[in-house]
Parts: sequence; structure tokens; C-alpha cells
Amino acid sequence: MNISNGVQGAGKIDVPQFQTLMLPLLKVMGSGHEMSTIQMRYAVANNLEMNAEALNQHLPTEAQNPFNNRMGLAITFSYKACLLKRPRRTFYIISETGKQVLLEHPVEIDAEFLRSYGDFYDSLMRRIRTLLPADSTDKQLSKEAEIEINPRKINRRLRDKITTQAIN
Repeated sequence: MNISNGVQGAGKIDVPQFQTLMLPLLKVMGSGHEMSTIQMRYAVANNLEMNAEALNQHLPTEAQNPFNNRMGLAITFSYKACLLKRPRRTFYIISETGKQVLLEHPVEIDAEFLRSYGDFYDSLMRRIRTLLPADSTDKQLSKEAEIEINPRKINRRLRDKITTQAIN
């Protein structure tokens, strides 16, 4: 597994992909201490010896920097795969499942690994089914499920509605 320290090529900064961040994240959480998402980001960045330039990099098309975005994905995937527990908003702790994974000394954790571990997709599908209306015969999603599954679509609709109202 190739984990960059944040610098690569002629002036190009290489921020690791979210899948590359999942194992260092789980190792950091392996201490058993509850951590906030901010503490988790700093701990993983420190673990990977990333430099300030890589951590503060912003792309012209993104409001959030790539490292924070990818750490958010790594945290979310690890949580959805039951490797982490969330005792309260923005705070996480390693789960028993996560501890077992660390005991196996994996070389890497990626989406394929998560598919085979912790009922990742089954738990996601159960969550979606709980958001379906009870009398749903045509499988239309409830408003809560639609918000959960497709926030970009909801944001686009809301933006269009506000723009239309502002014009009128």
C-alpha cells in the first residue's frame, strides 16, 4: 500500500484517497478513546506525517479541502461498516468489531474489505427500508428516505425554488 506523506511530483500535493485513510483511522481509534472528528483528522494526519501544505490544500471547484473531505468519507464508511460507534454527534469510538479487525492485522481496509465485513450493505439496506412508508406498494421513498439517500437532489430542488421565488 502506497501512503504518501502529502508531497509528490513537481509541486503537486498528493492527498491520500479515503480508502487509504481507513486503516490509519482505525489504528488511531484503536486506543479506545472517544475522539471528535477534528481530533481524528489531526491524529491521522500526524500518523501519516502529512505536511501543512497538503492539509491546507484547496481545489478551485471544492469549498472543502480534499483531506477533510476524504477523512469524512473514511469516517462515514468505517461507521457504516460498524467498525466505529458514535456515542454522540461528531464523536466516535472504536467498536468491538473494529477491535477484532485490528487484531487481524489487515494490510489495508477498502470498500471491498467493508463489503465482506460487518454487514455493511445489509445495514445500509435495512436503514433505507425503515425509511420507506409502511403502505408503500410501488416502492416510492418517503421524504425522510429521499433526504437520506439523495441530498444533492433535495439541495438542487430547494435552490431552484428559492431562485424562482426571488425572481417573482
